[in-house]
Amino acid sequence: MRNINLNATDRVTILYNVIVVIFIFIFRVKIAAYGSHLAFNLSVVLIVLLLSLSRMSSLRKTGTGTSEVLRDVPVTTYLRTLSLWYPLILYSFIYYQTGLINTVVVPKFLDNFFLNLDVRIFGKFPGFFLSGTHCNVFLDEFFHFFYFSYYLIIPLTFILLYRKDVKLFESFVFQLSSLFYVCYVIFIFLPVEGPVQLRNEYYLQHGLFRTIVDFIWAKGENPGAGFPSSHVAVTFLVAWWGSKQFKKLKIFYWLTFLFLSIATVYCMFHYAVDVIGGLLLGVLAVLTFNWAAPKRRYLSFAAE
Repeated sequence: MRNINLNATDRVTILYNVIVVIFIFIFRVKIAAYGSHLAFNLSVVLIVLLLSLSRMSSLRKTGTGTSEVLRDVPVTTYLRTLSLWYPLILYSFIYYQTGLINTVVVPKFLDNFFLNLDVRIFGKFPGFFLSGTHCNVFLDEFFHFFYFSYYLIIPLTFILLYRKDVKLFESFVFQLSSLFYVCYVIFIFLPVEGPVQLRNEYYLQHGLFRTIVDFIWAKGENPGAGFPSSHVAVTFLVAWWGSKQFKKLKIFYWLTFLFLSIATVYCMFHYAVDVIGGLLLGVLAVLTFNWAAPKRRYLSFAAE
C-alpha cells in the first residue's frame, strides 16, 4: 500500500464511486441489475488504484554493484500517462450510468416544474423565441456545431495543458473531474430530461452537425441530465483555464462558451434555467478552486 501514489484526481474519483456504491447498495431493490452497477463502480476504484501504482513504477532501477541507473520503461511510461488521462475516458461511462439510476429517489422527471419556471421568468420557453429561425440552415448548423464543440474543447484543453506543464494539467483535471462529479450527483437526485422532445417539431432538415449531435444523443445519452447544464458549467471552467493559460486563445475560449450556452437552448436540449444553473455552478467552481489553491499552498509551506 505504501507504493500507492494517489493524486487529487484519483481521490475524488474514488470518493465519487464509493458514494455511488453506497447509494446503489442502499436502494438496490429499486435498481435493475444493481450487481452490474456495483461491479462497474468497484472496478473503477480498482483501476484507479492500479494506475496509481503504475505512476510509482514508471522508472526502474537497473545496474550492477553499487552503481544504479534509472531508465524509462516504455510500458510503464505509457501506463503513467494513462494514469493522468484516464478521467477523459471515464466521464462518458459515469455520465451514462446516472441516467440508469436517476429515478430511484425522485421517481419521475421534473420537466413540468422547470418548463413552468422558464415561463414564469421569460414569459415562455426561450427556445420558442428562436423557433422562427429554425428553418435557417446556416443557423441550425452553426448552433449544432457549437453544441458539438463541447466534445472538442475539453480534449483540446487536455492536450494544450499537458504539453505546457504536467502539474498544471493535473490541477485542471482534478478541478474538471470534481465539477463533473458534482453534476453527476445532482443528476441522480434531480432528474430533468430537458425539452428534447420538442426538437423534432422544429428541426426538419438534417445537416451534418445536427446528425452528429442526434447520433450522440441516441447512443450516448440517458434521459435525466438536464439541470444544471453540465455543458455550460464545464465549458465555463474550461474557458477560464484556457483563457488564463493561453492568452492568445482568450477570445476563442469565451466565444465558444457564449455560443455553446446559447446552443443548448437553441437546439432544445436545455431549458434556460438549466443554463443559468450551469453558469452559477461553473462560477462557483472557479471561485472555490481559486479560494482553495492559496490555502493549500500556505498549508504546504507551513508543513515544511
